[in-house]
Amino acid sequence: MPTKAELGQRLRVARFERNLTLKEVAARCGMSATHISEVERGKTSPTIGALQRITAALGEKTSYFVQEDELPRVKLTRLADRCEYFTADSEGVPLRLEVLSSGIPGGFMQIFRQQLQPDSILHLPPRIGECVVLCVKGMVRISALDESHVLREGDTVQFRADEGCVSENIGDEESETIQILTAPTLMRL
Repeated sequence: MPTKAELGQRLRVARFERNLTLKEVAARCGMSATHISEVERGKTSPTIGALQRITAALGEKTSYFVQEDELPRVKLTRLADRCEYFTADSEGVPLRLEVLSSGIPGGFMQIFRQQLQPDSILHLPPRIGECVVLCVKGMVRISALDESHVLREGDTVQFRADEGCVSENIGDEESETIQILTAPTLMRL
């Protein structure tokens, strides 16, 4: 657990990175700017509830600020370090994704590459957040939120993932898509 001073420093850095004043954070979380200043300077420890309100006002997960070690804010994934992620869709069909970026601790984004054989259909389960799908090769149909869109090379579609989606290769060759997922919690890899 970080000390009061370390916790305060992490909160202050996060506030500066977002170009927010103490008064702006105070207005967002319903606390006094004086109390937030005392927390940032390590003069007082916030309650769990107060810390949650402050971190929500900063748009960050509370867990990021209480990790024992300083968490990276930048993460490089080299080509040789990419891994594969195996799961199943909501119908039980095996799903293989190449992890292009697994995300940073406390972050909200992950990037995957997916290849589908002709006539393959995947039913992806609901997930809180948004998804952007870029068709790199072939032709795919993406169905989400009662809409269906055919993507050809270079096309993108963005949608809320709350109700899941269906990804279908409707071309005669293997398709390839890049999927960018933003969500309050990242997929565990």
